[in-house]
Amino acid sequence: MKKVRNEQIIKALGQRVRDLRSDKKLSMEKLAELSGIDYRQLSYIELGQTDASLSTLYALCNGLNISLTELMDINTLK
Repeated sequence: MKKVRNEQIIKALGQRVRDLRSDKKLSMEKLAELSGIDYRQLSYIELGQTDASLSTLYALCNGLNISLTELMDINTLK
């Protein structure tokens, strides 16, 4: 079976979440609260240490008040 985990994308997505959170001047604790996820889970995502599920990414988008399309903008995930 082929390995599908892409470390580069996971790290880029984590950085994208961190950048969007910073742009909105939200602390990690506040974004976790707004998203309904655990603070530690958000930390692992931002550090690129976990491959977030689609439902978690959707929750983060709700917390950031953005669309999944905006989060996953291919031009920002390099």
